Amino acid sequence: MTNAFGISENELRKIRTRDKKCVYCHKNMVYPFNSEKRKDSATIEHLNYNGPFNWKDGLQLDDIAICCFQCNSSRGKKKLQDWFKSKYCIERNINENTISKPVKNYLKKKK
Repeated sequence: MTNAFGISENELRKIRTRDKKCVYCHKNMVYPFNSEKRKDSATIEHLNYNGPFNWKDGLQLDDIAICCFQCNSSRGKKKLQDWFKSKYCIERNINENTISKPVKNYLKKKK
């Protein structure tokens, strides 16, 4: 079984094992998605703002992470570096120094 992005359950399990807390704000997340606790629910985060967004199109394990709905919604389609300058990130101390290792590794790979 796969999700809307074509990511297999096996690959999702690897990501969930790696990303136990939001990769940005580090809060504990709710699994599976719960509409009553929407802002705390775990979501798939595409680190690359312009894709690929589907596994069959070349989406890779290193290009995705798990973050809370609130952070994912705030970021939207912004580049990570632009998002880090937003009021949302500044108020929550989310920046290149505070993010989780998978996001740091992604940023290093893209430089």
